[in-house]
Amino acid sequence: MVRKQKSKTSLSPLQQKRFVRVAFAIVGLSLLWLFFAPGSGLFHLLQKKKNLATLIAEQDILVQQNQEIERDIRRLQDDEAYLEQIAREDHGMLKDNEMVFDFSREKKGKK
Repeated sequence: MVRKQKSKTSLSPLQQKRFVRVAFAIVGLSLLWLFFAPGSGLFHLLQKKKNLATLIAEQDILVQQNQEIERDIRRLQDDEAYLEQIAREDHGMLKDNEMVFDFSREKKGKK
């Protein structure tokens, strides 16, 4: 059996221009899709990375605040002097037979 080879026909200049335009359009649309695809494009990825960096910074702050609160809890449970200081300063509590004299001057309002 003898196979027949198909003859290659070259494209006309007009067809070549159309082919190049279509190829550029496909490549351009593919690049646009790559950058701006909803949920999976590079633009979306950059936003997610920025959001992740913000969340990590917030997490670090919250971890630090949590450690400070845990230290305060331990001090309140174990340190009587600290507990007394907090009770006096923040809650205005007094010991038995103790009186508070307030010598601060109040601002006089308009009559």
